[in-house]
Amino acid sequence: MNRNRVLLHGGEVVDGTGAERRRADVLVENGRISAVAGISRDIDASVMDVSGSVVFPGFIDVHAHDDLALLRPDGVEPKVMQGVTVDVVGNCGHGCAPVATDPLMQASYSGPVLGRFPESPPWRSFPEYLDHLSATGLRTNAVALVPHGALRASISGYARRPLDDRELARATRDLDEALERGAAGLSLGLMYAPGDAADRSELLALARVVAARGRILAAHIRSEGDDIAGSLRELLDIARGSGVRVQLSHLKVVSPRNKGRMPEILTLLDAARSEGIDITADVYPYTAGSTTAAALFPNWALADGVPGLLASLDAPSERAEIVASMHRPWRRQENNFRALGADGILLAGFRQPVNEHYEGARLSDVADERGEDSAECLCRLMTEERGELTVVMFQMDEADVTAALSWPWSLIGSDGLPVQSPYTHPRMYGTFARVLTEYVRERGLLTLEEATRRMTALPAERFRIPARGVIRAGAAADLVVASPERIEDHATFAAPRRFPEHVRAVLVDGEFATLDGAATESTAGALLPIERSTA
Repeated sequence: MNRNRVLLHGGEVVDGTGAERRRADVLVENGRISAVAGISRDIDASVMDVSGSVVFPGFIDVHAHDDLALLRPDGVEPKVMQGVTVDVVGNCGHGCAPVATDPLMQASYSGPVLGRFPESPPWRSFPEYLDHLSATGLRTNAVALVPHGALRASISGYARRPLDDRELARATRDLDEALERGAAGLSLGLMYAPGDAADRSELLALARVVAARGRILAAHIRSEGDDIAGSLRELLDIARGSGVRVQLSHLKVVSPRNKGRMPEILTLLDAARSEGIDITADVYPYTAGSTTAAALFPNWALADGVPGLLASLDAPSERAEIVASMHRPWRRQENNFRALGADGILLAGFRQPVNEHYEGARLSDVADERGEDSAECLCRLMTEERGELTVVMFQMDEADVTAALSWPWSLIGSDGLPVQSPYTHPRMYGTFARVLTEYVRERGLLTLEEATRRMTALPAERFRIPARGVIRAGAAADLVVASPERIEDHATFAAPRRFPEHVRAVLVDGEFATLDGAATESTAGALLPIERSTA
């Protein structure tokens, strides 16, 4: 038996292009698909009988935060076990590279999103981070965006001002070098410090660098709630002025008072596309989001990052000012604490033994137990946990989520946070299985073929990842074997760390990353090249 050749025999194929499901065998040789046809099982190959299953292209998670998890043992197991074979990292402006002028500040601010930072990372610049990924055997493949927040923090720290001319010149130079070395584009996190301090001239200059390289600009806009239309128009203005291709991060409308506004936003997006702006979006199939608890505080309190916030919280008069502000609307930033209320916020990431029983609890319940105002309670918890808390926020309406998923230009991204706490958002474990179970099989919102295209070929095209996302001769053998009639998503808000069932096998570059529902030790994944462009 030739173990350099694998034949997936007896099943059906959904090839990622949107073409109808069909009966075919798939032959894999040396990490590539060599044939998709009726093939005798007597061939000299290792044969896997996949009767009753479908062979899909490997899923591409276009919105991942696995920048560090890729480098940790089992760090991306939740992705691999649901069929993800390509992780697009560096999203929302958060990142571990380039290293900030104050690495401790960077680790404390982005740690609740990316997981714990190494004490001494073996990189400083973004190209050095890419080199480190390239030299490491990975459980899944990776594509990396340059995070704007980290880029800015490496030049001016967490300064609450636009970059000056000298700083902007360095930012554009560093960005261009990273794109030249293989970054897929730039990601913005305009809701988060320090990226929120960027003005139009800075964003336009950076977008023009991205456009000149033919790469993509992924953007978490400033507001996804009350000012979502204005924030989206800001992004469209940047696209219009630079010609950059745009990926709108986690398309959603947040807070109860904005319920039902998704059709308005889709109308804006359709108008932009009709105008010639090349914009798509990613969506996760849940009504709750998740991020660092620092995002619940006013950005003016984060002028010196999380250490500065903690110093303010330690000063009674400054803490009182912050608490008062959390109960009021904010001018240029969405006040999610006020919009959702403490009952809509779950807490995770506790390290202090006395607080461990709060893991996964609602902030309202913790405040009641402590007999404290909810904002005061959150402030004290941040102080006790030195700022390293994650929150899950029930922000969206299901009808708005469904409308976003229905938009023809929406891709699937998990936005999963690979935190090492007992509790996390279930999207880290269940996003792709949930799309197939809830929105294909149960509701019929998407056909199997269209859902697969949104998770495979379309993202490969948008991020210009060659030879991925499709099942055809010559393509890379990133494959998933699963039964769409039987696959089950078991990750819930009550029990988030549960793998899906009936994902029989996942192949990364032709090697089994999972087999019979269990992980292997394969590390065939790699940092993937991005197609060159003459744009």
